[in-house]
Amino acid sequence: MRNKCRLPDAAAVYGGLVFLFLLGMAAFSFRIDFSVQEKRYLASLPENPSLVQWTLNEDMEAYLSDHVPLRTQLIHADATVQVLTGRRTQLGAWPVGESIVEQPVQAEPETLQRRIDALQGIAGEIPTLFLTPPTAGMLEMDRMPPYLRAVYAQEAELYDGLVSRKGFVPLKKAFLDSAKPVYFRTDHHWNGEGAYLAYRSLCDAMGLKAYEREDFCVSEFFPFSGTTCSRSGLPFVRPDTLVCYEPGLPLSMTADGEHFDRVIFPEEAGSWDGYQVFLKGNHGFLTIENPQGTGTLLIFKDSFANSVIPMLSAHFSRICAVDARYFSGSFRQALEETGNIDQILFLYSLDSLANDTSILKKLRDR
Repeated sequence: MRNKCRLPDAAAVYGGLVFLFLLGMAAFSFRIDFSVQEKRYLASLPENPSLVQWTLNEDMEAYLSDHVPLRTQLIHADATVQVLTGRRTQLGAWPVGESIVEQPVQAEPETLQRRIDALQGIAGEIPTLFLTPPTAGMLEMDRMPPYLRAVYAQEAELYDGLVSRKGFVPLKKAFLDSAKPVYFRTDHHWNGEGAYLAYRSLCDAMGLKAYEREDFCVSEFFPFSGTTCSRSGLPFVRPDTLVCYEPGLPLSMTADGEHFDRVIFPEEAGSWDGYQVFLKGNHGFLTIENPQGTGTLLIFKDSFANSVIPMLSAHFSRICAVDARYFSGSFRQALEETGNIDQILFLYSLDSLANDTSILKKLRDR
């Protein structure tokens, strides 16, 4: 006896095909170029696209993945389910209390020590300091369930061995003793409180008298949501407030050839990367001049330094800052370009210091 397709089954098949067709049309008709939620540019439409082939190239797969309808809602739902089912470590970042923390940093201690030795070798006889903050996850270890705490144990051991070296500015105790949070809830950078504590610790190490909070001009920008929250995919994370400290002095800044008469840029607070209020973002080579300061400080840095540099500029007549990710020359060329240097500071996050390949490249370049 020949089987016949029943009407409900046929309706389900045809309904599914129509649904898939509509999804495909929506992906091509209602696309956006930039995702504010994920803080990244989405895949572009490939040339000569086709939905009738059984196989798709990588560009088309990336495009369809980035432009599927309700994509943001689906990401939120998936991330929430992973947290509720105890699989949060599969996310790019995960919640601890009200905060979102990054995955723990992984590195070989011997490799890290060799990199630090190479950086110190670049400095030569110039007085040199290192400042690397403990990560937000490391500080939150005691509040984590045992299975999460275990994944940060190796990172904490790596960090403690690092900062025991001569020349490293201690910061962990000051952060742990703080009555206020020192990291953003939504971003991997330290917040205004953390940046100020780092500044005070640096002043102590450099023999400078630190200014009090009220001595600075303070600006606040709300709301701010950082890249850590974006990587987690979690919804309903309470936004942060950006707090900026800057001296009320006539400063001038030159960044990659552009000249400015300020170091804080309020107009950037409403951009997709609000952290650019500090120094207008990252630059390969940056110089800040203060006619009331003394001496020259050269900083090799990542973005953690951006919120501290305005405070340090109150003390030095000139600060030069080099970001290896954007600087076209080598570290030795940066020393030559800076000229007379009174002190060098290496200010990197633990992840940058351990894993940023651009630092290694600039060390090798001549």
